[in-house]
Amino acid sequence: MDIRKIKLEDMDDVFRLLNELYKNKIQYDKFKEIYIQKLNDVNSYYIVAVIDQKIVGVLISELQVQIHRSKKRGYIEDLIVDENYRNQGIGKSLLENAINYAKDNDCEVVDLSSYITNDNAHRFYEKNGFIKHSYMFKMYLNQ
Repeated sequence: MDIRKIKLEDMDDVFRLLNELYKNKIQYDKFKEIYIQKLNDVNSYYIVAVIDQKIVGVLISELQVQIHRSKKRGYIEDLIVDENYRNQGIGKSLLENAINYAKDNDCEVVDLSSYITNDNAHRFYEKNGFIKHSYMFKMYLNQ
């Protein structure tokens, strides 16, 4: 397995996996526009896991500076592994890679959010050293 930063030619595979995560609610045109922007964004760390030239996992993260912190934080926005490749350590490898990237970039914390009903993901993150720390609230606009 190889873990590397995303490339332009990975776009359709990344879209496929993220669309699986978000239950086919992602609009390709908007996704494509943002994807291309993020390729050169120094604060974006988008990585893929590749087995036999097939993208089998994606992790989307950002380095962020918050006004109340003296250092940066790593924020993991999305993590998904192709359902045919789960329970093989791919998610753990992607997660460890992103954590090491955050450490190397002087982050003091890595955090993420997960759907409140996604018990499998919660167990996975807790097994990998994350703790439940806070609630996340949303307000949907213009729907």
